[in-house]
Formats: sequence, C-alpha cells, structure tokens
Amino acid sequence: MLGRALRWVGAQAAFLAVLAVLAAGFGYLIVEPHRTARVTGVFGAAMLLAGVLRAVLPERFAGLLAVRNRWVDPVLYVVLGGVILGLDIRLHV
Repeated sequence: MLGRALRWVGAQAAFLAVLAVLAAGFGYLIVEPHRTARVTGVFGAAMLLAGVLRAVLPERFAGLLAVRNRWVDPVLYVVLGGVILGLDIRLHV
C-alpha cells in the first residue's frame, strides 16, 4: 500500500510542485493581504513553471498537468502565465 502511494506521489511530483508554489502564494496573501502585486507574480510564475514542466517531462511524469495534447498544454500554460505576469506588471507599475 505504501509503495503504491509513493508511486502516485512520484507520478504527480510536477503537479505537486506547481501546487506548492500556488499554496505559497495564497499563504503570502493571507499574511500580507495588501501585497497583491507579488502574489499575482507568484501565480504567473506557477503557470510558467507548469508550462515548462509539461514541455520537458515525459507523459508518465507530468501527472495532472497532462490534460490535453503534448504541445497544447505547455502553450496554454505559458500563454496564461504570460498574460497574468503582463497584467501584473502593467497594473502595478
């Protein structure tokens, strides 16, 4: 039973890394609610990380990041992360 759980965690490691970055952003938002510019930057960086991990890792290690086709996912993640970061930079200058 433990071996099965460890295999699942290994297969979902990329998704869990992105989730950890998002959780850190939410945690920072709870502690410092007036620092939304930093948090949106963290969210954008998490989406960029998801895109890079999805593009680099094979299908079996991508885990829940693999939703669509092999090249559609990274493009959408990177575009979403770029839009979030672009809006963050534009609105918080």
